[in-house]
Amino acid sequence: MRDSKGWLAILILSLGLNGGFSAFVHASDERHNKIKQFENEVIARMERGNPNATRWTLDHRLKYHKVPGVGVAIIENGKVIWAKGYGTKEAGKIDPVDADTVFSAGSVSKIINAALILRLVKAGKIDLDEDINHYLKRWKVPHAGYAKDKKVTLRAILSHTAGFNQHGFRDFQPDEELPALLQTLKGEPPAKHGPIKLLFTPGTKMKYSGGGITISQLLVEDVTGLTYSEAAKYYVFDPLGMTRSSFANPLPVKHGNIAKAHGEGGQPAALPRGWEAMPELAASGLWTSANDMAKFIIALLGKGDVGKNFLPEKLRSDMMTRVARSWHGLGPRLNGKGEERVFHHGGANNSYRAWIEGHLNSGDGIVILTNGQNGHWIYAELRKSAQDAFGWPVKSDGGFEEPEF
Repeated sequence: MRDSKGWLAILILSLGLNGGFSAFVHASDERHNKIKQFENEVIARMERGNPNATRWTLDHRLKYHKVPGVGVAIIENGKVIWAKGYGTKEAGKIDPVDADTVFSAGSVSKIINAALILRLVKAGKIDLDEDINHYLKRWKVPHAGYAKDKKVTLRAILSHTAGFNQHGFRDFQPDEELPALLQTLKGEPPAKHGPIKLLFTPGTKMKYSGGGITISQLLVEDVTGLTYSEAAKYYVFDPLGMTRSSFANPLPVKHGNIAKAHGEGGQPAALPRGWEAMPELAASGLWTSANDMAKFIIALLGKGDVGKNFLPEKLRSDMMTRVARSWHGLGPRLNGKGEERVFHHGGANNSYRAWIEGHLNSGDGIVILTNGQNGHWIYAELRKSAQDAFGWPVKSDGGFEEPEF
């Protein structure tokens, strides 16, 4: 029997004779060069379009924008080809960000929520076009005349065409009492806003509404009998192996490897704990890592064995098709046609900014999670740097323009 070294030599020789080994090395070198370009040839957003623009390193852009750290994952043809953390979890400290460091993802939560609801549709527990009051037990939508002849549905809520108020929610500091879910919906203290209500007839136009998404959070709990965090874990996180993701708010210290909050000047925020709490879970309460969100994007692209089984093709197609009068499908924002079709969503809580993106034709995508109030500059510049380095056909200047209807 030949030893393992002998077999390895024969394998390498065989690959070389057939051109396979040479091609492998070439592909590896090419990818390495693309990643280096991504990291070292970042163009300031305000310099886009200038052929003589200075190219900066990623680390320089973090310092320039006063954002301590960022977690990045890059997807190519349905596979993660690069996942890494840059910078630190806390300004002035040396503890580095890695691809498993968790960040507050803000409104990226809404895409997890959409997938959770579609998984309940797949399980036969709910219908996207049924009146949601049919499912709600502890609270009902006050129609106020707007939905007298037009029911409020999950399809409308997920596409932001249901007609609800309350664009977003304010974060809660470590010393503040958190409202229960019904207090949030009723606008009762310690909630920091008024009651969630309809402003216009469902389906007649789009109005982005974290309030509507929070109603769907209640529906998930009422239908499953689980807390929202438990339902997300059972229907989304566990099937996809998203072991670092959580809707726990406030996130407990024991979760570990947490990117801390920072303000506009790069100073630590939400002290003494170091991060805020977002009790409106479905709308803005997600904590996740670059590695975990990459798994999620791959699933929504329908790639790999897990992705192909996560949602049926019909539901994935519905999710990735704009609902009438909306920029959104069933959760994601959608732009482009043909090979440029892309789903995406940003997230912005007090001290964190996030961006996710998936290319429906190629299976490419990116995750960018930051722990600073200026993180939107970072994700705008980095997604464009990735676009340049990897030659994506999807065109954007770091954010997609909302279409006119």
